[in-house]
Amino acid sequence: MSAVTFAMYEIYAKQMGAKIYRTASYEHKYDEFMEAYRMYKPEIIYLCTPNNPTGDATSKEAVLEIIKSVDKDTLVVVDAAYMEYASAKDEKYAITPNDLIGFENVIYLGTFSKAYGLGGMRVGYGIAQKELIHELHKMRPPFNISTLSLAAAIEACKDDDGFVSESIALHQEQIKRYEAFANAHGFEYIESYTNFITYLFDDKMNSTSLADALLKAWCDYPKFGFL
Repeated sequence: MSAVTFAMYEIYAKQMGAKIYRTASYEHKYDEFMEAYRMYKPEIIYLCTPNNPTGDATSKEAVLEIIKSVDKDTLVVVDAAYMEYASAKDEKYAITPNDLIGFENVIYLGTFSKAYGLGGMRVGYGIAQKELIHELHKMRPPFNISTLSLAAAIEACKDDDGFVSESIALHQEQIKRYEAFANAHGFEYIESYTNFITYLFDDKMNSTSLADALLKAWCDYPKFGFL
């Protein structure tokens, strides 16, 4: 996996006693991934695009290049939780399950928690070859999703061109405010292909101190203050 990516990959892997190998940078660079692959021969490779928590994305071309370069017995997980945002912003970053048909060792992960607005429902999905799904069923917990959550996800699918499109359009408009804020105050940011943005403070500002100050301001604000 990349140097900075979704934290739960490492947490779940350690629970299973697996070793963790990371590339040098947060970006999913082909050379770095292949160097690590040849050195460690991992059983699973995680490609998170757009990446959480950085917000950058990897092109479809680069993802397919990595997939085609590894052995067939290496599982490649393409985590596309924020893909709706990337697809709307630039087609070269758009990856769909159809792009991965034919790869027996790849699973595509999506979710209703982001663009579909069902974060509290905790509904995700995986698309892969039948043989791979069959193996995953062996370890799937029996109560992994509620009936209410499933019903909400089904209804969300029916409104794909409505709410989702409006939500993404609003995001594309509002993200410009955060970019303008960074430019006005002289600090860098990672171009976002998600519904959030990562500011890069480097040595100019301590992110922990800033977070504490913002939390204090939020608590002191009459509308949101705690009793």
